Amino acid sequence: MDLSKLNNEELKIMVVNDEEDILRLYSDYFSNRGHQVLKTYLTAENVMDDIERESPNIYVIDDKLPGTKNGLDLAAEILAKYPSAPILFVTANEYLESELSKHRIFDGKKLKVLVKPARLQQIENDMLDLVREKPYPQV
Repeated sequence: MDLSKLNNEELKIMVVNDEEDILRLYSDYFSNRGHQVLKTYLTAENVMDDIERESPNIYVIDDKLPGTKNGLDLAAEILAKYPSAPILFVTANEYLESELSKHRIFDGKKLKVLVKPARLQQIENDMLDLVREKPYPQV
């Protein structure tokens, strides 16, 4: 990911959430703020197929998703392939940070958890912070 391309603060975002209203709200808001919502998903099932084609620089993921994969599963898959990928979880699961700490794949990664309800401006600020953040050194 080339951070120099973010000088206009434009993010390329993939959003995964099981609520169509939320996907529409995020798409409209982030687009109006000058970001590009590459794709939205109601489940985690096809996200990995599209990542290389779309080249996002941030992922916004809900933890609770229908289907065989939840948000944690998807994040682990993304990080296994792209270890420096920034991921923002926006979820009602107040215990998600604790769950993340149980899995080594999330150690030292560019992750943040926002517990719903979250303001759209806060989501945008956290996305920008994550993209700008330097990865932690691996021990």
